[in-house]
Amino acid sequence: MKKTITHCLFRKTCMLLVLVFLTAQLNAQITIEASNISIKEILKIIETKSDYRFFYNEGLKGLDKVSSLNVKNASLEKTMSILLTNTDINYKLEKNNLVVLMAKVKIAPKDGKKVSGVVTDKKGELIIGATVMVKGEKTGTITGMDGNFSLDNVSDQSTLTISYIGYTPVDIKVGTQKNIVVQLEEDAKDLEEVIVIGYGVVKKRDLTGAVSSVKASDMNIVTSSSIGSALKGKAAGLSIRQNSAQPGGGLDILVRGAGSVNAKNDPLYIVDGFPIATLDQPKSTDLRLDAGTQSILNFVNPNDIASVEVLKDASSTAIYGARAANGVVLITTKRGIAGKTIVSYNTSTAIQKHTNIFDVYSLKEWMNAKNNSSWDMWMWENQVNPYGDRTLEQAMSSPKNGVAYRLPYTDTQIGNAGQGTDWVNLITRNGSIQQHNISIQGGTDLTKYMVSLNYYDNKGIIKNSEMKRYTGKINLDQIINKYVKMGVNFTVSRIDNDNTPLGDQPWEKSGLLRAAVQMGPHIAAIDAEGNYPINPLLPTQPNPYSLLTVTDKGLMDRLLANANVTVEPTKGLTIKMNIGTDIAYQNRRTYMPKTTLHGGLAGGIATINQSLNEQYLFETTANYNTTIKEIHQLVLLAGFSSERFKGSGDNLGNNNFLTDGFGWNNLNAGEGTKVVGSWGNENNMMSYFTRVNYTLLDRYLFTATFRADGASVFARNNKWGYFPSVALGWNLAEEQFMEFARPTVSLLKLRGSFGQTGNSDIGSNAFASYSAAPAWNNADNIQLVGVFQSRLENPDLKWETTTEFNLGLDFSLFNDKLSGSFEYYNKVISDLLNMKPLNAYHDVSLVMANIGKTQSKGFEATINTKNITKKDFTWTTDFTFSLYRDRWLERTADWKPSIYENTNDPIRSVYSRVAVGILQVGDPVPAAQPDLKPGQLIIKDMNGYKRDDNGDPVVENGRFILLGAPDGIIDDADTRLMGTTDPGYIAGISNHFRIKDFDLSFDFNGMFDRDMMDPTYMAYGASADGIAQYGYNGLRILNKRWTPDNPSSVYPSSFFSWSRYGYGDWFYQKAWFIRLQNITLGYTLPATKTLKKIFSSFRVYCDVNNVFVISPYTGLDPETDSYTAAYPNARTYTIGLDIKF
Repeated sequence: MKKTITHCLFRKTCMLLVLVFLTAQLNAQITIEASNISIKEILKIIETKSDYRFFYNEGLKGLDKVSSLNVKNASLEKTMSILLTNTDINYKLEKNNLVVLMAKVKIAPKDGKKVSGVVTDKKGELIIGATVMVKGEKTGTITGMDGNFSLDNVSDQSTLTISYIGYTPVDIKVGTQKNIVVQLEEDAKDLEEVIVIGYGVVKKRDLTGAVSSVKASDMNIVTSSSIGSALKGKAAGLSIRQNSAQPGGGLDILVRGAGSVNAKNDPLYIVDGFPIATLDQPKSTDLRLDAGTQSILNFVNPNDIASVEVLKDASSTAIYGARAANGVVLITTKRGIAGKTIVSYNTSTAIQKHTNIFDVYSLKEWMNAKNNSSWDMWMWENQVNPYGDRTLEQAMSSPKNGVAYRLPYTDTQIGNAGQGTDWVNLITRNGSIQQHNISIQGGTDLTKYMVSLNYYDNKGIIKNSEMKRYTGKINLDQIINKYVKMGVNFTVSRIDNDNTPLGDQPWEKSGLLRAAVQMGPHIAAIDAEGNYPINPLLPTQPNPYSLLTVTDKGLMDRLLANANVTVEPTKGLTIKMNIGTDIAYQNRRTYMPKTTLHGGLAGGIATINQSLNEQYLFETTANYNTTIKEIHQLVLLAGFSSERFKGSGDNLGNNNFLTDGFGWNNLNAGEGTKVVGSWGNENNMMSYFTRVNYTLLDRYLFTATFRADGASVFARNNKWGYFPSVALGWNLAEEQFMEFARPTVSLLKLRGSFGQTGNSDIGSNAFASYSAAPAWNNADNIQLVGVFQSRLENPDLKWETTTEFNLGLDFSLFNDKLSGSFEYYNKVISDLLNMKPLNAYHDVSLVMANIGKTQSKGFEATINTKNITKKDFTWTTDFTFSLYRDRWLERTADWKPSIYENTNDPIRSVYSRVAVGILQVGDPVPAAQPDLKPGQLIIKDMNGYKRDDNGDPVVENGRFILLGAPDGIIDDADTRLMGTTDPGYIAGISNHFRIKDFDLSFDFNGMFDRDMMDPTYMAYGASADGIAQYGYNGLRILNKRWTPDNPSSVYPSSFFSWSRYGYGDWFYQKAWFIRLQNITLGYTLPATKTLKKIFSSFRVYCDVNNVFVISPYTGLDPETDSYTAAYPNARTYTIGLDIKF
């Protein structure tokens, strides 16, 4: 049903475009009646009544001449002959009904020659309509649709001046040249950068809020499945960490930290003015099949994106009110352009190889490790010296439980052993990426369009993991008349996921990777009968190879569409109405066949989970822009927004099938336990907002915003939230006392802001709710269903409120060769949404409430440099730096802290005892750890409890009191705050080079001042007891562990965790990293006459992604190692073509 709707809308949009094109072809005759107005105004009228477009320089003499024109169904030739009579203006008809106006050429002396040429920008893009004049004369022309020009009778002594709006003019001496190639560079003074903000745009120099802007040209999107990956290190204050390296893997994206505790910390994402839903794959009711995570931006084609703006402080985000507490990410896609139709085709192919893989034992190594670990385990259990007081002879004569030691493998068996099963190699492969993208941009001054199609296919380095994406997009802008214009944004996408089990649990819920690391190499992948053997010592763990027979398919069909109509009834006033929808249908279908352990026990397990997410938006804004006495600039905005959110879904399942052949396609055929469930919800939000922007003398800036949000999820006493902000800016560079610094200092702007935003993302609502569940059995022993209260109402529940202060400095020096910004912010998140515990005897023991307060403080820096800017060589550098500190300010009234916790600790605190070394044989046993064994970790006695005369801890104000000195006991008093799981700071640096027709870029990013344990090492590299007891495999680093024969001072014994004192902070590693994210080398073929007949540009490139990582961390990857046996990161090698026609 949803696919039918999507395809129908797509067909209708295509038909609309066809009609536009057909109309343009039929509209070639001109009918006009105009009297006593300028030629320029007559040309505009002709454009509205025909498909002709006129191109000219604003300075062309004669356009302001008053004239009259009265023709009916006239040709262009007749119309222009009448209109241009008695003027010095000529015209030329180009392709696509483009009419180029130019000054009449004065005939030069007859001894001159013909000079031709082409004019481009520094990227090789053709410049249409550039003026080419012979210096000191009135002889000249302008470039045509192909960027070419031609002048007759030009002498060798002449100089040509080539100019175009927004570019620095160039003078070229003709000399002996007959064919001249001219490259113009952008004029930084004329091209003031425009930044997209909420409900509008603003010049960068007039911006008062904290906004980071990243253009598409600054991002590497060659192999990115999501624009989120390409943004790493590109925007100060934006933290992006990949939580899974699988195809399309999820990203943890934060703007200025994560101050919320139970509500979400995700920013608000807005694509072309529409606030989108954040969606991941549906969960399967088969809990053994964990598909990992997917980026919420996968459905957006990165090639369609023009820019990304990150709104960070309250001044820039308060206009979005209740959903903007965690920042706003504005994604703007490319639009049509008037002029020659540009067809772009980009294709690339890539291979992927894992950068690091789990270093597990081979069969012979494992057999030796089994011998050593089982002997070590037997000595431990029998308390043989040094693990106890018994001698080896005593233990041999009287072993524990009467079980004598038996060597698992003889030297002969080890020598005759084969290769064994390389489980990790069995489930991995070289990955690949295929990508094709085609886009068409063009239009007239009245109608502009952009159409794109994209195909992306990433086969992961783990077998059965794949993501395919198909996207289509149409952006259409239409001027109806001088008062009304409209726009349409239409995106349709499909994502197909092949999922592989990625669970991080050790046994029956083990995923493919963890099972492969854990399974011993002595077990065959498949036997002669086609069965998949399991570990007899661990019968709950599945055979990893059998998990490749699991089928797990995910699908998302998504339609994102919005249309707007803009009316300008009077100069300066624009009224805009925007309607849109975001509809996503998702399903996840899984089948665990009988070839797997648990599928075999259940006779096959099939599940279907599907959901439908719908969002609808209606929005109206009015914007008034005026300038008073040339010194006061005032922009007023007022708006109304209404949104509706609907969600529904169902889940089905069954097991015990006759055959695996049907998969999930015949659920009723199962004879097992049928699973049937469904759900649905609907919420609404209504908003009113306003903004005032005032600029005085181009240097004093003021912005104020206010938004009122009403949300249905909140209870009757707090339906509405109110979010104000105010910001001030001062551009010192425009002051008279700074005249001495010009032009060295072109921008020096101080700004400050203060405001409030909200967080309404509570994942539920404030109302009481009830659920149905099995209640009791009647007299006939038939189970009856009853109704139970599942949630209590809190009529006073309200929004989380973020109150933020921001101080910023923007600068531009040395003709924009050095520019950037610095930011300091301090925000307090109050009325935290949390679950408040009630007395245990209540049917419902928790209620949602506003409890507690947190604080986030930070500093950000962005520095951009133009190191070298020459005709054949340019080099630019962009650097970003950010740090944030999240901590508690206020806890709940009934908070019961541990002795080591404090009110103002970091939100994501890490507490631990301090390990100072490994106890060696012969060392004195610490007095505070009297039963510590050699090979275990010594914990530092740091503190103790203050005790009364009876030896009981003293309590004051509900808390134990610390002694302040060691007390000879290892307990919680010896636990300290180590820090936080948040990185200390984040940085990124990008470099872009252009050397003639070659381009080179590379990006570094990193996280610093962070510590973490390697979860895979902790499970399989720190202790060999799993090998000894259960036949696990292990990491080769186990050979370095402490044993009586190998008294290591770095790696403790296998029994380190058996100490009742714990192991403290011993295994925490420095996990800072610097990653060369990508390096790209491209070559653009020179624009020869032959090439220009086919292509407007032709670029070939190669790219390496995830080139290397510098880090002291010894695990697979310090960024993606978030769980045991995480999906390995891959290095990607890409070659591609980028062609424009």
